[in-house]
Amino acid sequence: MRAFIITGTSRGLGYEICKQLIKRNHLIFSVARNNNDSLIELAAQNDCKLHFVKYDLQNIDGISELIRGIMKRVNEEVESITLINNAAQVTPLGNIDNYRPEEAVKSIQTNLLAPILLTQSLINQTAERNVHRIIVNVSSGSAKDATAGMSLYCASKAALNMFTSCIQLEDHKSLTIYKVDPGMVDTTMQELARNQEGLSIAAFFKEAKEKGALKSAEDVAKKIVRRVLAS
Repeated sequence: MRAFIITGTSRGLGYEICKQLIKRNHLIFSVARNNNDSLIELAAQNDCKLHFVKYDLQNIDGISELIRGIMKRVNEEVESITLINNAAQVTPLGNIDNYRPEEAVKSIQTNLLAPILLTQSLINQTAERNVHRIIVNVSSGSAKDATAGMSLYCASKAALNMFTSCIQLEDHKSLTIYKVDPGMVDTTMQELARNQEGLSIAAFFKEAKEKGALKSAEDVAKKIVRRVLAS
């Protein structure tokens, strides 16, 4: 059996990744603020054990306990444990002087601190297990391309990339960690950015949508899942 912890599964890319990992002999922990009943129904139809874990990743102080609770449900015989850090938020959007301090803090908590602490907690709490650990951090083209009005999102994704590269250089037994850049995906988050008034890149996003240049979450998830299962 293989175990999977996936964040941000209520919709978009996270939902599709979770959906495509629903298979017999897979144990899935779907972590999100809101449940998606269709995932539970699909898991039941496919003899897959799926647990919905309601959690707001802005609550960074509880992340260690979150992983501890999940690991209590994972028996010692699993061959691998995979953490997919997918949850993210593109807001707040606009010039930095227009953000409220609490908005900036929440963005960094979700996009950067949560995946860092989830990674740390998983590594610490599985150190004594004889199991292959796989950690996948979902990145973005915004990590490389500076964009006016998206400073917090761009900065947090760039930092997550560097964090991933640093952990790759550390000495952890049976650990595979890497980032994936899904490209421009047609999700609610992308829709929010392209419809944001005053955002300079919104016109580019709208044109991409009109020309059919956005990838579907289903297609992107297929590539991510294929790599995860081969890891």
